[in-house]
Order: sequence, then C-alpha cells, then structure tokens
Amino acid sequence: MKLGEALIQNGHLTRESLEEALDWQVLYGGRLGTNLLELRLVEEKQLARALGEQLGVEVAWGELEIDPELIGLVPKLVADRQEFAPWKLEKRRLKLLSTEANRLELADELGKLIGIATQLVVAPEFRIFQLLRKHYGAVRQMRALDFGLLPVERAAMRKKRDQDQPGTVEDEPELIDEETFQQLYANVLEGRPLAAKGAAPVFKPPPAPLQARPVLDTGGPAPSAEIEDLPDDAILGEAEVESDSGESALVDEPPLSFQEALAALGGVTGRDAIARIVLRTARSKASRALLMTVQGNVALGWEGLGEGLEGDGARSVAVPLGAPSAFQSVVRSRSYFLGRLEKTPVHIRFLAQLGEEVPLSSMILPILHRGRVSHLLYLDQGYQDYAPGDAGEMLVLTRRIGESVEALVQSKRRAR
Repeated sequence: MKLGEALIQNGHLTRESLEEALDWQVLYGGRLGTNLLELRLVEEKQLARALGEQLGVEVAWGELEIDPELIGLVPKLVADRQEFAPWKLEKRRLKLLSTEANRLELADELGKLIGIATQLVVAPEFRIFQLLRKHYGAVRQMRALDFGLLPVERAAMRKKRDQDQPGTVEDEPELIDEETFQQLYANVLEGRPLAAKGAAPVFKPPPAPLQARPVLDTGGPAPSAEIEDLPDDAILGEAEVESDSGESALVDEPPLSFQEALAALGGVTGRDAIARIVLRTARSKASRALLMTVQGNVALGWEGLGEGLEGDGARSVAVPLGAPSAFQSVVRSRSYFLGRLEKTPVHIRFLAQLGEEVPLSSMILPILHRGRVSHLLYLDQGYQDYAPGDAGEMLVLTRRIGESVEALVQSKRRAR
C-alpha cells in the first residue's frame, strides 16, 4: 500500500489533501512525506507510523540525536550519498537512520566493511537532512518546513477555515523580520532543530570536527581501517543517488536560445527538466543565474550557474520576503525588477552568499503558478557589466515556464 493510501485508510488524510500534497511535490520536489508535513496535512507521528506500516521496518521521528561516538563510523561521503546517519548502538547492532527502506543491502555492506551488524531505521526525510547538515556538513534543498513557516496557500485556507469555525486553528505569523530570519537561517544550515513556537531560536555550539573513527566494544571485529579509502565499486559507487541537482551536466551543456527554450518547454517531463531549460537559457543572457523557490514567505535557492553558485552553492541561498527588498517587491507586485540592489540588510546578505563581487545591476523575474509567484529567476552580469536591459524575451520565457509547470501538474494528476 502506498503512503498516501495508508494515511487515508488510517483516517489521517483525505483524498483532497493528498492531491494537494502531490501537486505541491510536483512544484517543489522532495518526498511525499516532506510535502505533507510542510503543508501540515498530517502530524509527524502519523507519517512515521504509516511509513512503518508501509515498509515493514522500524521508524523514528521527532528531534533525533546521534551518539557522538558513532558519527565517525559512517564516512562523510557514504552518509551524504546514501543518506545514512548512525543513530544508536543497540544489542551489538548499529541502527542506521535512512530516508528509505530499500537500502538494506547497502546497509549490510557498510556493516561488513566496518565490522558491525547494521539495522535500518526509516525516519522522515527532513529529519535525516537535519542530521546530515549538522554532523556531516551535507547540503540539502532548504524548505519552508525547515524554517517552521506555513506556505501561503495553506495559511490562506486555514484563515478561511478559522473564519468559518472560530478558534479551531491558530493564526500563523505571515512574516518574519530580518534578524529573526538570520537566526533561523543559521539554525537550518547547522541542522539545529527549531525552537518551540513563540520562543527564540535555540543556539547550540557548532559540532566538533569529525574525529578518527572510534573502536567500539561490540563483541565483533574492530571497524575496518580502510573505510575512508573504499574502492569505487564498493558502497560509495553503488548508491542510487536521488538528487534534484543537474549542475554538473549543465556546466558542459551549451546555452539555449530563446526559441530553443520555448520549444524545449513544450515537452518537459519533470521539474528538473524545467530548471535545466531555465538555466541553459539564462546562460545566453547573463554570467550568473539563480533559480529560487518561493515558499512560506521565504525564497530559497534551488539551482544556479555562475560565481558563488558552483557545486551546491545555490542551495545555501535564502532570502526572507518579510523585509523590504527587490525580492519582496517582485513577489508582491508579480512584476520584474531591473536595477542596482540597494544596500539593505537583505540585499547585503544575499550578495554575500553569492560571493564578494557586487554586480552593477540585477534582474529578478517572477514565475507564476495559479496567480501567485512560485519561483524567482535572478540574473546578473557581475561587477563589470550591466544585467540584460531587454527583459522582453525573459518575461515571455517565465510566463511559458509557468504554463509548463501547470501542464506538468495536470499531467501528473491524470497519471494518478
């Protein structure tokens, strides 16, 4: 039984809500559970138990802590690529937290390499991502869920329900100021959990650098000394890695012309394909391009090309939409911005995330989905040239992108 069906059968979810979460997943990616939690359609405990019933494995949820002595047992590359996090040692077995249950063979292989029997435990995706950020410095796509923010659509629906049934649902804060956002942002990057509602963000000392792997008294052989130098055909190379990132391929692909991009958008089959088309087209217009998702009054980096956006650089970018900025203006007006970014706290921090060079001018374009801004496209030419002055083609392109996204949502619905 699929996860959504299990939640419906248990009375925790309606079919209408499931459709909403699946549509959200098409827009913003991630596993279904992440989208259900982000939209607050189910509780984390309900989700975890449904995962356990669906997969037939042990599950965990809530704020998960790792025994510091176990961190070094799983090398950083393995933890990042396989999305494994060592949880606890119990009855001479190392419990490995994972986002999926279909990695049993990989977990067994890791156990043989380190000389400790392993047991896979499935936890919600965002909890695993918190642990990977905190203990292994991994970079993962940030979500409104990480900031404790409720996406605007869901907030609007709750507000309407509040009016119909006063007192049934608490009002959600729509905006957060820049100072609070910076604290939340620091917590997300460090994988620290959110504070209780209404309290100040919790700050903890950053984790100590990873030390050499400890030798634990497990009753079995000591961990292998060569775990960090595994051959390419071992566990490091066998993973079926799930990633939205397409930058490694994009760097080597030629730019797309405006007409080529319009033609390509007619046959997209997924959100990653749309991102690739957007960025390849942007390469013909600017030296730096960043595609961002808009969720819960925050704009979050998704994919990018150019200075400061190499590797996973784009996914470390976050901009609050509750403080004055060009990004806020674009989202509110649903029209583009072209000009020099003023020296506001939001702009200064945004440009610092991209690099030391301040561009002469920038262009920010909205991408609409069902009348609201769902994504933003940022372009600049660095500090030696101005951003493209003619926004005409890019405006047509962003409108066509919105149409392609909606067609993709409808296609997925028909398939379901």
